[in-house]
Amino acid sequence: MNTFKRTLAVFLATSSIALALPPAAHAGPMAGGGMDGGCQGHGAMRGQRDGLPPMMKDLKLSPEQETRISELRKQDSALLSEKYESMRDSRRQLREMQKKGDYDEAQVKALTEKGALAMAEMAQLRARQHHQMMEILTPEQRTQFEEQRERMAQRWERKRGGRPPA
Repeated sequence: MNTFKRTLAVFLATSSIALALPPAAHAGPMAGGGMDGGCQGHGAMRGQRDGLPPMMKDLKLSPEQETRISELRKQDSALLSEKYESMRDSRRQLREMQKKGDYDEAQVKALTEKGALAMAEMAQLRARQHHQMMEILTPEQRTQFEEQRERMAQRWERKRGGRPPA
C-alpha cells in the first residue's frame, strides 16, 4: 500500500505541475469570466476572440499572419482537449483506487503510463505548434517574441524565486 501511495503522489504531483505551467504561460489576464465568454474549457482560445496567444498581441502581425496562427491553434485544439481528458481520466481513476484502498500493480502501471503518454503527446503537439507559429513570424517578430519570453521569465523569477521550466 505504501508503494501505491508513493507512486500515486509522484504521478499526481508531476502531472499537476505539467498541467499548470503550459496554460499559465499562454493565459491572458484573468482567463475566464469576462465579457468575451471566458475560458471555454481546455483547448479553448482562453477567452480571446481572435485566438492569438497573449504574447503575440504586441508583434504587429499582419491580418494574414493572424489568420494563419488562429487556424493553427484551432486545428490542434480538439486533439489537445482529447489528450488532456485522457490524462485527467487516468488521474481520476488513480484517486478512486486510492479512496477505495484498492491496489492493483498492473492497473496502476497502466493508468500512470496512460497519463504519462497523454502528457507527452500534449507536449509534442505544443512544441510542433510553437515551431509552426514561429515559422509564420518574420525574423524581427521572432526576436521580439523571444525578448518578451525572456522578460516574462524574469518576472516569473522575481515573483516565484526561480525560472519557469523551458
